[in-house]
Amino acid sequence: MLGNYMKKLAILMAGMLIFIAASGTGTATEIIVETGTSIQNAVNSASSGDVIIVKPGTYYENIRIITQNLVIRSESGNPQDTAITAKDLRTNVITLEQANNTSISGFKITGSGEGYSGVYLVRCSSCTITNNDLSGNYQGIYLRYSDYNSILNNVVLGKYKGIYLQDSNYNTLSGNRANSSTPYGIHLMRSQRNTISNNIANSNNYGILLENTNYNNLNGNIANSNSGYGFYLTNSSNCELTGNTASSNDRGIYLIRSNSNTILDNKVSENINYGILTSYSNYNTISGNTANKTSRGIHLDSSDGNTVSSNTVASNSVSGLFMCAGSDRNRVFNNYLNNNLNADIDNTKNTWNITRTAGTNIIGGSYIGGNFWAAPAGTGFSQTAQDANGDGIADNEYAGKNFVDYLPLVSASTPQQPILPVASFTTNVTSGNAPLAVQFTDTSQYATGWKWDFENDGTVDSNVQNPVHVYAVAGTYTVSLTASNANGIASKTATITVSEQSKPVVPVASFTTNVTSGNAPLAVQFTDTSQYATGWQWDFENDGTVDSNVQNPVHVYAVAGTYTVSLTASNANGMNSKFMTITVNAPSAPVTPIADFTANITSGYAPLAVQFTDNSQNAVSWNWDFDNDGISDSDLQNPAHVYEIPGIYTVNLIAGNQNGTTSKTATITVLEAENINNGLPVADFSMNVSEGYAPLYVLYTDLSQNATATGWDFDNDGVAEVSSPTIVYVYPYPGTYTVNLIATNENGTTSKTATVNVLKENNSGDGSSGGSKGSSRGSSSGGSGGSSGGSPEPSRNVEVKEISQVFITNGNAVKFDLKRNATCVVDVSFDSKKTAGKTTTIVEQLKNKSALVSSLPEGEVYKSFNIWVGNSGFASSENIENPTICFKVEKSWVQDEKIDTNSITLNRYSNKTWEQLPVNMSGEDSKYLYLTSRVQGFSFFAITGKTNELSGENVTEVKAKNETGSVEENGIEKTGSEVKKEPEHAENVKAPGPGIAFGVACLLAVFLYIRKK
Repeated sequence: MLGNYMKKLAILMAGMLIFIAASGTGTATEIIVETGTSIQNAVNSASSGDVIIVKPGTYYENIRIITQNLVIRSESGNPQDTAITAKDLRTNVITLEQANNTSISGFKITGSGEGYSGVYLVRCSSCTITNNDLSGNYQGIYLRYSDYNSILNNVVLGKYKGIYLQDSNYNTLSGNRANSSTPYGIHLMRSQRNTISNNIANSNNYGILLENTNYNNLNGNIANSNSGYGFYLTNSSNCELTGNTASSNDRGIYLIRSNSNTILDNKVSENINYGILTSYSNYNTISGNTANKTSRGIHLDSSDGNTVSSNTVASNSVSGLFMCAGSDRNRVFNNYLNNNLNADIDNTKNTWNITRTAGTNIIGGSYIGGNFWAAPAGTGFSQTAQDANGDGIADNEYAGKNFVDYLPLVSASTPQQPILPVASFTTNVTSGNAPLAVQFTDTSQYATGWKWDFENDGTVDSNVQNPVHVYAVAGTYTVSLTASNANGIASKTATITVSEQSKPVVPVASFTTNVTSGNAPLAVQFTDTSQYATGWQWDFENDGTVDSNVQNPVHVYAVAGTYTVSLTASNANGMNSKFMTITVNAPSAPVTPIADFTANITSGYAPLAVQFTDNSQNAVSWNWDFDNDGISDSDLQNPAHVYEIPGIYTVNLIAGNQNGTTSKTATITVLEAENINNGLPVADFSMNVSEGYAPLYVLYTDLSQNATATGWDFDNDGVAEVSSPTIVYVYPYPGTYTVNLIATNENGTTSKTATVNVLKENNSGDGSSGGSKGSSRGSSSGGSGGSSGGSPEPSRNVEVKEISQVFITNGNAVKFDLKRNATCVVDVSFDSKKTAGKTTTIVEQLKNKSALVSSLPEGEVYKSFNIWVGNSGFASSENIENPTICFKVEKSWVQDEKIDTNSITLNRYSNKTWEQLPVNMSGEDSKYLYLTSRVQGFSFFAITGKTNELSGENVTEVKAKNETGSVEENGIEKTGSEVKKEPEHAENVKAPGPGIAFGVACLLAVFLYIRKK
């Protein structure tokens, strides 16, 4: 019996849980972010389906979005008045992680530092990034492992890459401007089946780059004035480039190791060295393109099996078409070539025509065969060759260097045999009532004379080329045109049917106006829509006086009142009228402008550049007087001015419209320019040791002042090997070494050197690793390399260390496995962008807090450890990407310290602060939890957690298992505590209904009933 009761109880509980879940579901919320508050707080408090509307202003923060189905937009829709500026340069301004179906629009997003993006999408789908200004970021928009997203109508004036897609498919990029980036405007890496349309990628190193990327469609894009290439495909196949424009680049379109692509109907003119260039690229179709006014029009380098057809290649200074000795089996036909050197061909293994085929060729002839060979002076083969049968194919073949065109085209305008006329004509009507006026229009070919017989009675009625004839009597008439020229005649006939005269048709008056009411003076456009009318009489005030006979007049009502307008439409058979009322109100009071503006800076050292931003209302003109001397210096709406001389300046803006002007002034203070060391940088650095036993690990910290760039030269050859504020360098062999730090700015370069003495290993057997001497004036995280004994970390603080070695090559994934399981780190991995050869990674697990950090992070610390990878700053963003750490945490620690597993965090020390990194649970066994985390670099780390008492909610108990297993979890773990909505977010949130309380009460009643039974 008890078993039956328990089954019933289970069924009831399941039903109640479903009911409770349903009753707790909230509705979508509109969240308003006021100026001065936080967008991130709004994101944290939002649920799927919510809309976040951001008021105009500047928001200094970095935003991370992990909730799906959000709409985040500026209230105004204008990116220039709603800005999100990075608070931390070391991360993306906006990050979307698995935040599918999220939309971001109407923002100015700026300020990401080196290696980071304005907007970063990782593992996202169906997101929309539209109408944003992403200028001033290291990288504008970055999609990684993200499919089916739309990037639309954004402006990206970047520093490194404008828009970057990596391992991302089926996305749409359209209407974006990706200009002034180094190196790429738009870059696709290992990304398939994307649509790139109607984008502008100008003034970059490379406009649009496809790398290891297939089946993409590029159409209607513009890539001009790029210092390198307009469109660049490398190791990319089966792509379509259609209707694009590439001008003023070094190379217009460049394919290398890219096969089976279609290059169709592109305008590739006025580039510097190459119009279209293929290198080691096979089976591509290059057709319908214009490749003019470049050094080399179309250039095939070691490329086989390509089809080059229907292209216009003219006015190129070096050659129109080039093929190297390694380019075979290419087919070239139906091209228009008009260059001083049309073809520079280095082998004989290509085909220069197809079989004579009916169809319109590139110069309008009737047959397609070979190519049209012209010369700028008009003396080209195709311009002078004979064509006895007039088929547009020359009578003789055309032979050039290493090629023969057996069916060269000739000019269609120079027939070689008598041409007879071809009679043809059209009529405006073929039937109608008598009297019927018919306009005959001659469309004959090669005719010089015309004879018209309108009744086909053998009498010539007209010799005019395009006559008009009136048929007064009903009947069916055959019209004949005989066209003639010096070589003969030809005729054509047509039938005209004339019916009995119909009843008279009177007009039907009708008209429309652009407005029917408004303030005086009111200009009204009247548009006649009458039927069968040949005359029009307009009376605009209905006073019986005809004011206009124009069919579509304009009349201005200067005085307020209600007016009746009449149109009388007429023809030979009568007249008809229509009326309409126009209401004219008294004129409104004139609106004068309100002058207002801001400046990005109001004081500073000369020369001082000031950007003025107009905030005037109702203004249509602007006059700026930057020094208030009564002379207008600029009429731009938002000008910039440079104050070269120190002083106090009054700037005056006069804003105007048709009703008057107003003005506003502001003060700009320009100080005497500071002159410290002639503006040169001061190179300076510290080092933790200057002497020790090999291998010696030295931590260098850049302390330079007034420098815009620094570089470390470790072998004193005058060339900087790496640029990093903090670097650990390994000296593997004994010797005396000189390190040189080079600091630069716009005024020049200075440097500082120091000497490092590396001793031979002490073999005294006393267990000592040798001493070291030197001083450290500061420490910082970052860099790579290092271990105890020579590591910056004191050896007495190192509990254990483990070493792993891997041979690193460019473009491959790298994984350092710590197989001894001596530390809490399981493995270290990243994608290499540089070949480094055999490389060592060292993990130091510490006894206490690292001596190189100032404090511990928040929470209960499980372990502290350091990671050193390679040498000479190898582990930097220039050399690696996607760095990841897999680490493990003992379940006994979680149980003993009562740690909430959702709160376990990896902390990284950088720039004297701790940064919390998100972690993913990757598995577990009987002893450990295994977690992974994406990091920004390798340095000093600490694993922390929060106790259940501190974390509050969502506590997960961890129990040891008897058997070993693993659990894969997708997604990003959230912390236990929920984020409450800030009071400044005005919203309407429906609280869960009374269903939860009712459900709990029902469950309790059922349980008590069963116990009683």
